[in-house]
Amino acid sequence: MRAISILDGAIFAFLCLFAILLPHSIKGAQHSWQLAFLLWLVKLFVDKSRPVRQPLVAPLLAYIVFSAISSFLSPDPNLSWDRMKIACLLLVGIVVAQNVHRLSQLRTLLFLLILSGVAAAGFTAWQYTYGVGVRVAYVRGTSPLYRAHVYQDDIIQRINGVAVHTPQQLERVVEQSPPGTLLQIDLVRGYPFHQRQTYILREQMLKSGLGTPELPLMRGHPLKAQGRLGHYVNFAEMLMEIACVTWAMLLSTDSRKRWLQLLLAVAFVALTASLFLTEVRAALGGLAVGGFVALLMIAGKRSRIWATAALAVLLVAAVLWIHHTRGAIGMGEHDPGATFRTMMWEDGLRLIAQHPLFGVGMETIRNHWMEWHIRAFSYFHDESHFHNDMIQIAVERGLLAWAAWLWFVVAYVILLFRMVGRARGRSRFATGAVAGLLASLVAYQTTALVHYDLGIEPVAMILFFYFGLAIALDRILPPQPVQMSDSPAAEREAMDVP
Repeated sequence: MRAISILDGAIFAFLCLFAILLPHSIKGAQHSWQLAFLLWLVKLFVDKSRPVRQPLVAPLLAYIVFSAISSFLSPDPNLSWDRMKIACLLLVGIVVAQNVHRLSQLRTLLFLLILSGVAAAGFTAWQYTYGVGVRVAYVRGTSPLYRAHVYQDDIIQRINGVAVHTPQQLERVVEQSPPGTLLQIDLVRGYPFHQRQTYILREQMLKSGLGTPELPLMRGHPLKAQGRLGHYVNFAEMLMEIACVTWAMLLSTDSRKRWLQLLLAVAFVALTASLFLTEVRAALGGLAVGGFVALLMIAGKRSRIWATAALAVLLVAAVLWIHHTRGAIGMGEHDPGATFRTMMWEDGLRLIAQHPLFGVGMETIRNHWMEWHIRAFSYFHDESHFHNDMIQIAVERGLLAWAAWLWFVVAYVILLFRMVGRARGRSRFATGAVAGLLASLVAYQTTALVHYDLGIEPVAMILFFYFGLAIALDRILPPQPVQMSDSPAAEREAMDVP
């Protein structure tokens, strides 16, 4: 039917848009997959068909059901039900798995994601070269500018709506303003950036030492790279997930395709360089572990030697970079982050024992932390989370939801391991794709030991996006071995299904 064909095209177009927007816009990516999901439901209704059977439905269904029961029993149901929208992001995987039918479609989605990740890395390079505004290197505590709540290391982005990127631009805008003008200053502070706005008279700005060594100004850039996702941890884990797939694709590419190898190598270097600028230790470690897994899965003996050397250089560089940017504290010596996590894990295990079946309810910890004696919140004055996926699920939704999620993770890893064997000897691209999905899952689980990744919307979306691709590829791969081929025509004949 022509209507079905049009719907299929529209669904795939929105999935492509999702892959493009994922490293840049949370809302844009969210709306894209939701529109694809709605069109898929329309297609099922028009075609009077049923969804294709797919594996791992049982653990995901159990995970959702137990999460819903926990939210129903929560002492703050409104808070808990609001967080169910994060749990239901597994629908991303379902809509992808049900609507990717050919290897060419999977290739398109992965390469769009990689190129979009490179664009995010390019945006980061622009932020660190051209800058994001003018940084106030120092301001006297008695100056009018300080009294207007502009502090050291604040980055001024606009004066009366005019964007400024250099000290000269800022000085020119102020000096050319009419006498007595009230200047509106738009600035960002801290990391991630927090938007601020303040006002100061033109004459007061000049009295603060503008244009003199008394008020040193310079180009401003983020203290930690955060892209357009609004937080450096979110950006780091997104880069890590894309870099894992890029690395696996690089390892599996035919050496005769020099142009493709060069493209993937440049993409991997760009993604990794941006990841370094986030200074997120867990993501750097996750990339190293995931990259090593991909190496073991697909590289030959000779490739393993140079690839292992490359990963060793990456690991050493990461250690040196963290030590340079964070000092001894960043290497674990009296690290406040480690102390915070240890305290949260200890209190989390206590709460699991007290509320074993359905937990305390999602997000309720923020309202009841004093009642439940969460020591880290009072000690660090920071209402955060348990910094571990498994502990967070068990505390908030109970051991039944935890068991369902563990079931899913183990079954997913086994599925990917089996798919690597099936893909090898059939298609270099399919082999690299499966190894990349496995590497990204291992990297994700590595960071989930110290972060609550399931609570980060873009990270959860890419996790289930990859899951959907894995299920689609599992259906596409033929059950019987065929000769290795890099010919698109041969791949279509062997693995494309209508």
